[in-house]
Amino acid sequence: MKTKKIIAMILIICIAIIPVLVSFTACEKKEENGGSSSSGPQPKSFMKEAATGERNDYGGSVGYEFECLADMTVSAVGRPLNGEMNNSHVIRIWEVSSQTLLASAEVTPDSPLDALGFKTANLSNNITLKAGEIYRIVSAEEKEGDKWYDFGTSADQFPDLVPTDDCKIITPVFTGESEWDSFPMNAYNPEGAVNKGYTGVTFYYLLASE
Repeated sequence: MKTKKIIAMILIICIAIIPVLVSFTACEKKEENGGSSSSGPQPKSFMKEAATGERNDYGGSVGYEFECLADMTVSAVGRPLNGEMNNSHVIRIWEVSSQTLLASAEVTPDSPLDALGFKTANLSNNITLKAGEIYRIVSAEEKEGDKWYDFGTSADQFPDLVPTDDCKIITPVFTGESEWDSFPMNAYNPEGAVNKGYTGVTFYYLLASE
């Protein structure tokens, strides 16, 4: 009789534990595959691939100017990983018309690396970018530090940046030397500089319509 009771208790415990184990395993597999437990659309990178380069002879903030073609919410930023990252990089997004700093986040060597090849950092607060408005995004770079992308002087020197169709890049921009936290006043716009910029820095966004 005792044996039957013990077997019955074991069966009850097994029945109770199995659903928990199944749920745990499913969650674990989802994490391994880069899934998210939250539903709905996930932010996407403005740059569809990480562009790397060999330049590191300038210390300041370098990036590009862009115009939004739709309203969007930006939640994170990223800098391409070129071999090994040894320095931290503050990435800033500026509104051109008012020269206002809208967002700032620091990417470090310990920051997570996404599937596209960007070291990423979340913004402390999401920001909204408006269709038709022009913005500048730059990454703080140190002279002789981590290498970064330069759009080059001819198309065969470096690949073009590959952005999504939700914004258009206008021109490469940069600050004065060692002016990491100031508005990037300088713009370099040779003929044919469309879809080119410095660093290849990116941002992660959702369209307002999504």
